[in-house]
Amino acid sequence: MTSRENGHPGVLVVTMVVVIGTFMAVLDTSILNVALPKLMVLFSVDTKEIQWILTAYMLVSGAVIPIMSYLGDTYGYRSLYAYCLAAFTAGSLLCGLAWNNESLIVFRVIQALGGGLIQPASMALMFRFVPKEKMGMAMGLFGLSIAVAPSIGPSLGGFIVEDFSWRWLFMINVPLGVLGFVLCQTLLPETEKIPSAHFDFWGLLLSSGSAFLYLLALDKGQDWGWSSYTVVMLLLTATAMAALLVVVELNHTHPMLDLRLFKIPQFTYSVVISSCLYIILISGVLLWPIYLQNIRGYSAVQTGLILMPQAIAMGLMMPVAGKLYDKIGARPIVMVGLPLIGVSTYLMHTLTVDTPQSVFNLWLILRGLGLGLTFMPVNTAGVSAVPLMKAGAASTLNNLVRAVAGSFGIAITTSMLENRQAFHAHRLVEGLDLFSPSWTMMQQSADGILGATGDRSPLQPTTLTLMYGQIQLHSNTWAMADVFFVFALLVILVIPMALLLKKRGGKLGGPPVVAE
Repeated sequence: MTSRENGHPGVLVVTMVVVIGTFMAVLDTSILNVALPKLMVLFSVDTKEIQWILTAYMLVSGAVIPIMSYLGDTYGYRSLYAYCLAAFTAGSLLCGLAWNNESLIVFRVIQALGGGLIQPASMALMFRFVPKEKMGMAMGLFGLSIAVAPSIGPSLGGFIVEDFSWRWLFMINVPLGVLGFVLCQTLLPETEKIPSAHFDFWGLLLSSGSAFLYLLALDKGQDWGWSSYTVVMLLLTATAMAALLVVVELNHTHPMLDLRLFKIPQFTYSVVISSCLYIILISGVLLWPIYLQNIRGYSAVQTGLILMPQAIAMGLMMPVAGKLYDKIGARPIVMVGLPLIGVSTYLMHTLTVDTPQSVFNLWLILRGLGLGLTFMPVNTAGVSAVPLMKAGAASTLNNLVRAVAGSFGIAITTSMLENRQAFHAHRLVEGLDLFSPSWTMMQQSADGILGATGDRSPLQPTTLTLMYGQIQLHSNTWAMADVFFVFALLVILVIPMALLLKKRGGKLGGPPVVAE
């Protein structure tokens, strides 16, 4: 590759162009959730049918990731990013014009064909064009799109659904996508093309197939049952394909997935740590809206506003972490960020139905600061550890593993939440009888409610209804607290691996040395 003086765009130019696409692709994973109840009514479908709008996007976007480095090396990463952005934008336009559930699912697949490759292609462009000495700062700015988009998605989605049409959830991507495409084609030069003489068909089939089956099993395991024949067979088939993939790729001269990169310790540490961090991030994105809306009764917009300080904290810290990364490397920053994540997540273990808002706001801000300090330095350290011309392959592996890790995080979070909720509900019911103080309090509340109507005859059914509601509230909250405790332990398990990251790195694009 030529030097920046010989034609490379500036750091801010590259970052601005890739952030547009990445922000849209990541935002799209969370903005749609709040619209599902409305779409169920409009399209006259049930929960299982409407969920395929999310599932189809997730499956396709994960399955296309393995081909990213092949397409980028063959046709150029600038072209790959631009046309993926065009496909995502066209898919968004079609989604906004959808007339029923089936058409929306088909258009979401088109959207995912581009959206799944936008983020890994963005990272590959960053590592091709940004000098090593400025990589931390650039990745810090780039990280804003990955970290902030999921946090503002629910609030933005709620605002659009409440005050505008659901179609604008997709239509807002169109002008941004057109802008990003034009800027990419105008401002970024094409990367060097390295066409492969041998297309790794079996590598693509096995990698995309196993990713698709893993994602499907993890997404539907809770609905279909983890011990059901379908889910068990999906997991077994995916595992067999993954094992065969290892054999095929290690014996291929130009593999679709360059698994040899895992021989570089710093890259491997980075992938494992970032995957664990992503699981922890996803758990919060999933649990906090449930708590704030179902337990505390806030609207989607209010929930988004409450979660906003965490996003702001992450957004403020990522550029700071990037600047520090360029000076001192990843390890010192990560060893400050991980304890912040661990402590804040452990404090969430004390969550109750009436925890003051100021208290959980403090927890969320601490968590945001920790994630902002940790996420991008770890990712940058990993991809910087590989030779420059392998940046695309490293980005492909990193994003593929993280996609599966994200689905695993959602699956294990929902499974633990359901099991612990049943456990706590059972324990609460065990301690209840007609003489317990709780029953007396509920009976008094029911009597007060019925007194206003003048008819106290349904006192016992009303008391039971109130009691059931309280049991559900408390058992759900305590279940969430248990899940947060488990993920706090996960942070502790990650810390020793973070200590293995080197303080400073070598020259980007040289031999496989790490550059934190």
